[in-house]
Amino acid sequence: MNASAQGVWQGTSATGYTLDLIVLPNNQFIDVFGTPIAGNGLIVDGYDAGTGSISGSSLTSNITEYNSSGQSLTGTFNGTVVTGSSISGSVSFSNGNTSSTFSLSPLSGFNYNTQATLVNVGGIWNGTFLGGGSATITVNSSTGAFSGVSSAGCNFIGTITPVANVNAYTTSITLGSSPCANPGMTASGVAVIYPTNTGITQLIAQANSGSLSAMFFAQR
Repeated sequence: MNASAQGVWQGTSATGYTLDLIVLPNNQFIDVFGTPIAGNGLIVDGYDAGTGSISGSSLTSNITEYNSSGQSLTGTFNGTVVTGSSISGSVSFSNGNTSSTFSLSPLSGFNYNTQATLVNVGGIWNGTFLGGGSATITVNSSTGAFSGVSSAGCNFIGTITPVANVNAYTTSITLGSSPCANPGMTASGVAVIYPTNTGITQLIAQANSGSLSAMFFAQR
């Protein structure tokens, strides 16, 4: 029987980063890494995205890493999963210069097995992008359709969809015309919302298409 990596995980890497990882039922995942701050927050330096494959207790995946400077790097993720208890392993990259080991356990205070709803994510979110810039996004609490405009004047539309039976969402986005940097580009990804220790709600939404990506952080 294969182990299950589903859930939200947190831990550290040998390079000193804090890692937050979410794995969906289809083994699609994102992990964000950075430096922790008060209130269950994180100064994010980048994230990895991929879809894993599990054989027994072994988890493997090709990944793409996106950092706050807008650069991307491909690599591989190799780990060992103990269902509901731990994920440990290593990440190595195609440039041959960067690798890291990590150890993760379930994130306390986040109920992964609660059904995500459009009501919870609906409304207006004001936030910032990894790498700079800000945006206002309005999510329809009935349909999950959203529209937004960035501080650079780029208009975009998309949808956010609850994942069945878990506390997470999938995203899709289409950029508008100029001044968007990549007019008409479409991308997809993952989003989560969760309460922080300071009593506010945090949204992290991500979408990527090849070497292009966006990660949005908002609180309310």
